[in-house]
Amino acid sequence: MSSGSSEKSRDTSPSADLPIRCQVVTPERIVVDEWVSSVIVPLPDGEYGIARNHDPVIARLGYGSFRVKTTGALRNYYIDGGFLQIRDNLVVILTNRAIDVSSLSTAQIDQEIATVKARTVRNDSEINARLTDLDKLRSRRRLASPSK
Repeated sequence: MSSGSSEKSRDTSPSADLPIRCQVVTPERIVVDEWVSSVIVPLPDGEYGIARNHDPVIARLGYGSFRVKTTGALRNYYIDGGFLQIRDNLVVILTNRAIDVSSLSTAQIDQEIATVKARTVRNDSEINARLTDLDKLRSRRRLASPSK
């Protein structure tokens, strides 16, 4: 069997209900590589929905909820900024962090928030970095299940 045939099957949608191939890549691993029916990503100024035959786009991502819909299921991830490319029903997301929301721990996030709040800041740059870190953590906290 040639490698071309396995690539062909990976690049072809398994059904008309799943027309978009979505890939989420972090520096450590590929978090998502599957066929989906729609994608919703966070941009710095709001959410952005992606459906079949979307126009080509390159955009900077914000941090927050990234959702993919498959047949009958909606999965939610937290992503920590990055870049988005859409072309020919292929959505590629490059991000520093992508975490399945079901694995988020409110206790751990609360501890991280306390650590960031206690961090000493000496100048405007450090103040801005602390505020950004707190915004990201609070965004993650809103997505986390309160039962964890």
